[in-house]
Amino acid sequence: MYFEEFTDDFKEKSKGRTITEADIVLFSTMTGAHNSLFLDEEFSSKTSFGGRIAPGYLTASMATGLIYLFPSAPFEKGFVALLGSSFKAKKSVKIGDTITCESTVKEKRERQEDGIVTLHSDVFNQNGDKVMEVEHTIMVKKQ
Repeated sequence: MYFEEFTDDFKEKSKGRTITEADIVLFSTMTGAHNSLFLDEEFSSKTSFGGRIAPGYLTASMATGLIYLFPSAPFEKGFVALLGSSFKAKKSVKIGDTITCESTVKEKRERQEDGIVTLHSDVFNQNGDKVMEVEHTIMVKKQ
């Protein structure tokens, strides 16, 4: 997508992505997040979560990937750089949950060569529960 395509009424929903045990193990190993809540079923089953959960950064990372693959508006043609992101976890994500993103334009700023867009994305599980809010600030080409 190019800068001009990020209109005030922009709204896009991503395809789904199911969180697997392998995702959690690989992410935890890669990042050094060796938290029993993510990796130890016996420990995590005795917590208020009732079982293993996905690290928040894993969910946020997958949400980032999902917005790059919007079905009707792929980012690949205009995307330049991810300038920043932040997230707020709302509900735990567990193995087997499928997440989707619904994104809108929060703000945008035109520059001479390109534009800066901040997207707000609500992340939902397969039951329609909001599990996370993510904001991405991106640099995109102009047409």
